[in-house]
Amino acid sequence: MKDKKHNPGQSIGIFLIILGLFLGGAMIDVLNLGSFREYFVWPMLVIFVGVVAFFSSNAAAGIILVAVGGYFFLPRIDFELPIIYEKLYWPAAVILAGLAMIASGIIRRYRKN
Repeated sequence: MKDKKHNPGQSIGIFLIILGLFLGGAMIDVLNLGSFREYFVWPMLVIFVGVVAFFSSNAAAGIILVAVGGYFFLPRIDFELPIIYEKLYWPAAVILAGLAMIASGIIRRYRKN
């Protein structure tokens, strides 16, 4: 059985293609979301990088990046979390990242056998 080596160039290429598609769609306002500057801001980029990291085998980093991006994006869309969610947001994100790290370690161990 061949060992699969991670190719960072492939991940970067996929990232750039998807980013270009989003930029193109945003520039011509495909979804009628309004001004490009209103929704293509740095928290959205952090969320996007987190999603790519999550699906490219680094689930813990993906969860953390999506949580950070989501936290800073929520005020831009006039969305207020209820007090209980506001207090539990970061602990839940850290717990999910820890669970993802444990699960990825277990999965790697079983793939080697």
